[in-house]
Amino acid sequence: MQQPPVDRQALGKAFLKYSKMLNENPAQKRIYLEGGRVQCLPCGRSSKDFADVHGLVMHAYNPPNADSFVDHLGLHKALCVLKGWDYTKVPDNSKAYQSLPPDLVRANREDLIIWPPTVIIRNTATGRKKDGRSEGLGNKEMDKKIAELGFAGGKSKSLYGKEGHLGLTLIKFANNPSGLKEAERLAEFFERQDHGRVGWSRGQATHNLDPDTNPMLVETDSRGEKKRILYGCLAISSDLDELDSDSRKRATVKSIKEFDPSD
Repeated sequence: MQQPPVDRQALGKAFLKYSKMLNENPAQKRIYLEGGRVQCLPCGRSSKDFADVHGLVMHAYNPPNADSFVDHLGLHKALCVLKGWDYTKVPDNSKAYQSLPPDLVRANREDLIIWPPTVIIRNTATGRKKDGRSEGLGNKEMDKKIAELGFAGGKSKSLYGKEGHLGLTLIKFANNPSGLKEAERLAEFFERQDHGRVGWSRGQATHNLDPDTNPMLVETDSRGEKKRILYGCLAISSDLDELDSDSRKRATVKSIKEFDPSD
């Protein structure tokens, strides 16, 4: 099919829309990441089954009709970012487009932030109650901690599940440029201490250690009291499946590179 001219703005919106859809459902996301039969989101109910994501990418780059061309191209780009592939290369059966240096994979993913700007604070659980349920830092405690660190304007939301506190707290900022700036400042604060996204991955690699004594998760202060080491990063589209359902529903995805305050 001859590719029609592309409206860049419409393509950008389709890309962000499908970036959210691919990441917000944990079960669906797992299939895209780990393998299994997949369907085409723009085709909806009329979609055929594709044996794998490569087949879906080939279909999305060469859609059956011009009417849904922009939606399909948006899905193609979103799938490539999700999988860590190169969306600038034309996909073909050599699968050369599936090679991309790790720093570019990370840059593509971290460009897609959750909006309103949100910082995810991890390791906020503090122990277990007698009934076995997990407990952790509440909203007021977290607000106080963030204020003590010198950051203003964020509102804490601690996340809970069936087993109690999930050890995860969202700090939500205003949905405007100054809110984004403050969220980025807070994320950079954690990054400078090596307590950002990469630092947390490193901490997760030591999960077989006792969480109450693991030096990646707990430190002893000058008074001999144990304190949780907090990790924080700017929330991106790949974090959507960790959010509570209300935050997930209300969130949109924006590109920092293409950021337009008027959107």
